[in-house]
Amino acid sequence: MIINIMITKIIIMEFYNREKELTLMSLLDKSKPSFLVITGKRRVGKTELIKQFSRDRQALYFFVDSNKSIDILMDEFDRMLREEMDLPDYINVKEPENFLRFITSYDKDMVIAIDEFQRFLKIYPSFITQLQRYWDMKTDNCRVFLIVSGSSIGMIRKIFIEEQAPLFKRADNILTLRPFTVRETFAMLDGMGITDTQEKLNLYFLFGGTVYYYRLFEKYQCTGFLDALEKLVFSEFAPLKDEVRDILIEEFGKEHSTYYEIISAISQGKCSKNEIAEMTHVSSSSLSPYFYDLADLLGIVEYRIPVTDDLKKSKKGRYFLKDNFFRFYGRFIYPSLSQYMAGKYDQIIDTVLQEWQSYTGKLFEDMVREMIADRIISEYPEIGSWWNRKGDEIDLLAIDREKRKVLAIEIKNRELTGNEARRILNSTTDKAKLVSEVSGMSFKIGIAARKIEDRKSLEDEGFSVWELEELL
Repeated sequence: MIINIMITKIIIMEFYNREKELTLMSLLDKSKPSFLVITGKRRVGKTELIKQFSRDRQALYFFVDSNKSIDILMDEFDRMLREEMDLPDYINVKEPENFLRFITSYDKDMVIAIDEFQRFLKIYPSFITQLQRYWDMKTDNCRVFLIVSGSSIGMIRKIFIEEQAPLFKRADNILTLRPFTVRETFAMLDGMGITDTQEKLNLYFLFGGTVYYYRLFEKYQCTGFLDALEKLVFSEFAPLKDEVRDILIEEFGKEHSTYYEIISAISQGKCSKNEIAEMTHVSSSSLSPYFYDLADLLGIVEYRIPVTDDLKKSKKGRYFLKDNFFRFYGRFIYPSLSQYMAGKYDQIIDTVLQEWQSYTGKLFEDMVREMIADRIISEYPEIGSWWNRKGDEIDLLAIDREKRKVLAIEIKNRELTGNEARRILNSTTDKAKLVSEVSGMSFKIGIAARKIEDRKSLEDEGFSVWELEELL
């Protein structure tokens, strides 16, 4: 049984995917004492995974609230232990060391999960070093499976992964929970009764592979994309109304407005430091700490360079949002925040629907590039996009330097006639000739789109062709 601090109504929903993760957890559980770290960005499903695993097991779930002092937190932990395990009065676990001593010497089967563990760095850093000591000294008959999880990816790295980290190599395994892929998301939507491909695409472009949002979709009995917009985002009691603001405030406090500005700038296509600085009140030389927080702590921003460049030397880096809902919020809601907070939703929804096709172009490109990359990675070790300072871009450039071959692919979020496809392929051929780093290699040119007329002829001419249906 899992005990949580707050009592909530239990809604039975299907648990999707994560079979490999559950298998690993079961393996560690059978060889107790065990120590597992689960990390991943917010809303990716860490807590749900722990709850699913803990069903039919003796388990305790502790949540680290950063707004509570260590004394209040330990009082809470003590109460939960007593209620679940019927501890006698003479056992005192209110002190952090006593709590850690108890759980590392407990001789009956027990799963103990501590969620948002990295917050001890703020509340009581000694808890982390004390855990190192007590875990190292745990008794031979300890039967505890200790699971700690955290959504602050950079902080988890500082505690467990970096060489000087206090708990370096203490965990038996570190499980990074990733958002669902587009295929996994589509399979989940099938299970919810959403079978239309365009509806699935729109929902994926809105929510990405973040499981939590689809649980809300299910809980609020949404019937599709527009219904999800109205129920989950654009209504007075929408559960996602303050989602982005609340996350930013919790992580960054008074500075959250600056992160808002940066997210909105990137959402509107401003990808270089100078472009982002022009849209915010932060100079380009002062942006790096904000990018670190958004990339390493929250996991919602990524830095890309042309696939041919050296990461340490490249001066052409760009920043992109890899969380679809943050991107949506920054593009459509933040610029109209006063209107949104006043409850005037209709005009914003109209803007979303009018601009949706153009807005989702880059999202479609990212999605298709990821799916194609999965298929060709064994043949081409280097895969990414390419651009130069003159504005030329190739959506996907794949390179095998050893075999001296290159594949250049253009991606389009629409159906193409045969003539349109040939014009795009000819243009991509011309752009591929501009990639000086791969001169002398053999080139193959390709195209990907929703549907492509006269595909067989294009393939007979030596072009690579992908259509959305086969990728999905």
